[in-house]
Amino acid sequence: MIIGNQTKLYYKKKSWLTPKHPLYFEEEEFKIYYASAVMIHAEKNQSMSPEQNYELERLLHHGLDLNAGQMARVLKKAANPSEVLDYLYSHTDLGMKRYLLMLDLYNISSEEELSRQETDNLWLFAHMLEIPEKYMRLFEHFIRGARKENEGECRRIFAMMTECKIELSLMELKYYLMTLYDVFECTQDMLEKNKRIRLVDRCVIREDLVLRDGMELRMDHAVVRIYGNITIDGGTFVAEHSRIIRKSGSHRACLNIRRAGKVRMEQCDIDCRNYGMLLRAQDGAALIRDCEIHHTTRGAAVRFWGTALQIEGTLFHHCYSNEEGGAVLIREGSARIVQCRFWHCEAVRGGAVYGRNFMEIRDCFFKKCYASEYGAAVFCIGMIQNKISGLHYTECFPERTELIQYIVEPRGIEISERVEIGVNTILDCELDVTSQGSLWLHDAVVYLRYPIRCRGSLEMDRVCLLADNMQHQDMIVLEHARGCRITKSRLDGMGQKSGIFSAATKLEAEKTVFCNMKGGRAVFNAYQPQIISCIFNYCQNGGIHCQGGTIQHCLFVNCRGKSGAGVTMVGKKGLIRQTQFVRCISDISGGAVDRAVGNQMTECEFTDCISGD
Repeated sequence: MIIGNQTKLYYKKKSWLTPKHPLYFEEEEFKIYYASAVMIHAEKNQSMSPEQNYELERLLHHGLDLNAGQMARVLKKAANPSEVLDYLYSHTDLGMKRYLLMLDLYNISSEEELSRQETDNLWLFAHMLEIPEKYMRLFEHFIRGARKENEGECRRIFAMMTECKIELSLMELKYYLMTLYDVFECTQDMLEKNKRIRLVDRCVIREDLVLRDGMELRMDHAVVRIYGNITIDGGTFVAEHSRIIRKSGSHRACLNIRRAGKVRMEQCDIDCRNYGMLLRAQDGAALIRDCEIHHTTRGAAVRFWGTALQIEGTLFHHCYSNEEGGAVLIREGSARIVQCRFWHCEAVRGGAVYGRNFMEIRDCFFKKCYASEYGAAVFCIGMIQNKISGLHYTECFPERTELIQYIVEPRGIEISERVEIGVNTILDCELDVTSQGSLWLHDAVVYLRYPIRCRGSLEMDRVCLLADNMQHQDMIVLEHARGCRITKSRLDGMGQKSGIFSAATKLEAEKTVFCNMKGGRAVFNAYQPQIISCIFNYCQNGGIHCQGGTIQHCLFVNCRGKSGAGVTMVGKKGLIRQTQFVRCISDISGGAVDRAVGNQMTECEFTDCISGD
């Protein structure tokens, strides 16, 4: 049988728009026998083989969603028609399931005149399942109208079905003609009675719903307007290929999970209309895949402290929170966010995502996400390690600190091995590097609220170190440490704190900026330091105090001090070479430089430097 391109395009569109079959949610065993009955009848169609029967393929693969293993069982069962009929008779009553079976049998039959074999098989099923002849005629006429997409004829036949008290609604019949629709109102009484409800087409929920144990609410290719709130209290909520519109005047979450409830949302458009949050989970699990969630307020779109949260391929936009996490807030449970996009999300901390170090975030994109304090895109409590990667940022603010990890430990942290921090960090506790430990800071902005104390090894590369309401005067304290090396970095005292206090430690600094220091020198008491190509700017209690060492190719600007506003060098065998001093002013003596006898100074330049004496 040759199928034209236009027909192929129609089939493809129909497959994409096809809702799940009304019996899709039945147990696997029932679906196997049901599909076997349909397969038995498909073999009676002499005009086309089962492999070419589009409606058969649509039913098995899209409507019932059977996989390869299940299809193998279907073919095996179809070889024994008597077993299939016996099962269907014993597992169904005269009602929706039997009526849907006859509709499906007609739907996969020949489009023209039915063959003798098809007719005989249809009446065999009708006789075995006790379906009246009048009902069979109505089913046949309905399928003929659906094939011609004659909505008026189908509605006329549906009215006749209703008069005959056939237990089918437009929600079930929409599978056969997708242009059929009706506005369906879902209530708590319906849930209590039926336990499982499937919503298709245009639906409305005007009251608060509670899904208790054994209850299930599914939205399938539906447009649902929700005026109340849905509590999943041990039940299950599923939404697929649907649009959910929040119409509630309440700012509570639209979905609330309690007592091991389950939520699954796939390929949905969820418009909260600035009426609060989407999901709030105190317990249970949630899966959100390939959705679009937008216009949430008064808290994160997804607030989670349940068991397991998984978000994949989802777009969050215009999500606003006056607390933490504009789009997602995670407090407990396992969480995985993969290949998601966040656009125009805003919060106090974590403009898009706020969570803890047990969460995993991979390959996400953030655009125009904002935080009034820290973490324009992501704010994470605890060390991230290797659980967050592949993040991309565009036009987020504050810049350069889109991802922040917040390290806090009431008793402080002791480092006795090699530790690496390569992520923007708020250090809100004592960090003590023991004599056996080693700390490597690189490619990060670090907000210090307590000093870094080091007796081991400290290395900093491309780091911006900021004194953020510190509880101590010095940002870094070196106590007979094994060594400290700083390259291409910036130490900023924020006009409140001093820089490095060094006790019997050799310091190496290259291409680094020390600025906005107050209350102490930028570098104090360094032993034989090697300071090359560095800038000291606005150091209000002096730039460097050292014992010998080398200071070369440096620039000191606007430094102040009692003596030696730029450099105070004691001891012997020190060298200050090719260094510039601009507007360095001392109160007592030395002007820009106060050095002991034996220390050398060559090729230096002084501009507007003044000594108080």
